[in-house]
Amino acid sequence: MENYEKKRNSWVIILIGDEERRGPFEITRGTIILSIICFVAVLGVITVGSSWLYSRSYISTNNRLAKELANAKQSIELISQEKESFAEEIERFKAEIQNLREKRGNPASAEKKKEITVTAAKRDAEVETRPLVSLEEIQMAYDAGSETIKVVFTIKNQGTDEEYISGYIFTILNPAPGSSALHKSSPVAELAGGFPRSYKRGERFSIARFKQIEGVFPSISDRDKYDSVTILVYSDDGALRLKKELSL
Repeated sequence: MENYEKKRNSWVIILIGDEERRGPFEITRGTIILSIICFVAVLGVITVGSSWLYSRSYISTNNRLAKELANAKQSIELISQEKESFAEEIERFKAEIQNLREKRGNPASAEKKKEITVTAAKRDAEVETRPLVSLEEIQMAYDAGSETIKVVFTIKNQGTDEEYISGYIFTILNPAPGSSALHKSSPVAELAGGFPRSYKRGERFSIARFKQIEGVFPSISDRDKYDSVTILVYSDDGALRLKKELSL
């Protein structure tokens, strides 16, 4: 009976080679169970260790990328600030060059200025003889938070039969005397001597009675650089029909 129990709880292994035989070796059930437990434990340690190394590598990589992203954002902000600074410097240099040309009596500049003055005089004469609309309910405000100057007004038909009239309208923001700022237009248009080069770049209107117009000028960091607003109204054929200048 004892031999039977021993045989059931253990195994005998005999290794037979070409030249000799090794054994017998007796392996018990307890030894097998212990070996399995050790194998499972080693496998678990390897798995946990691999997971820890992977997570550590991932965290390290994530931190490095976050740092690089923060550095990139900082670099972009610095570049944007430098760009704005360069733009202001360029505008200032342009104003200084223009002032030097005027002081030295540059013939080309003087001729151009004379031409602009004559053209403006002709336009003013046209305005006096051929009115088109009237300007009413004019409101102007500067929002320091959004750095924006807004001009709101109503144009009214000057005709008596309430027939539709149409044309183009500009709101021009004028720099203060001695300021390095440039004229600004709403809608945006290329200007020469404070007037648009193309009247068709203005805001189109077609009215029988009246219409509200809004001129918006963003990116005005220094309100004191500007002191007035000019409103220009052109007919469909490009004739200047109204010019009105208002102090800010």
